[in-house]
Amino acid sequence: MPSPGSGLSGTSSRARRAGFLTHIRGLYLISGVCGLVDAVCFLSLGEVFAEMMTGNLLLIMFYVGTGHPPTAYAANAMAVAAFLLGAICAGRIVRGRYGHTRFGFLIEWALLALAVGFSLALPLETSTVARFALISTLAFAMGMQNALIRRHGVPDLATNVMTLTLTALVADSTLAGGENERWRRRLASISVFALGAMLGALLTTRIDPWASLLAALLLFTLALPGLTRPAVPPAT
Repeated sequence: MPSPGSGLSGTSSRARRAGFLTHIRGLYLISGVCGLVDAVCFLSLGEVFAEMMTGNLLLIMFYVGTGHPPTAYAANAMAVAAFLLGAICAGRIVRGRYGHTRFGFLIEWALLALAVGFSLALPLETSTVARFALISTLAFAMGMQNALIRRHGVPDLATNVMTLTLTALVADSTLAGGENERWRRRLASISVFALGAMLGALLTTRIDPWASLLAALLLFTLALPGLTRPAVPPAT
């Protein structure tokens, strides 16, 4: 027979875990996932980004402007296309029956798990098709993520657009005559993103791409309890 206080103890333990794994902390972890994923793509899949579409667009235009054939930027173009498809999919989710939940993040978790499987099973070093399959999977997942963040994100906690976050950090600083509004949130997201990219580079080059993607999956798994908690409706 369980002791009289066991149920209450279990409830309080779950409450403590829920309090720690907040939505904001989950979003911080998402920043690290972005850095890990793009490190893998850029360093091991042919200077392509799965998450930072600005980089892909620039590289495509650089290749076009210097007279390179389409094969030179096929991976970048494929990443952009997959990213947009992922954003469309997530856009439909947030406008559908599950729009008030964070159901889309569960789909993203499954895609990241699939990417880990691809990185372990496919011959990435010798097969263009294998690399394109992994790039497309990751870009689709990141497209979903970015669309979901538009609905479920919070102000001044960027998961990927660090140019705007850096600008806000310094433009609103005391040095610029501002009041340092939400500087901790901005600095934390920048720091986690940068650390994720550094860790991704280390794991990709010292071990293998699967190691960095596995780290991204584990980080995303830690974030899920906060990310999948139903959004609190605004007070009326």
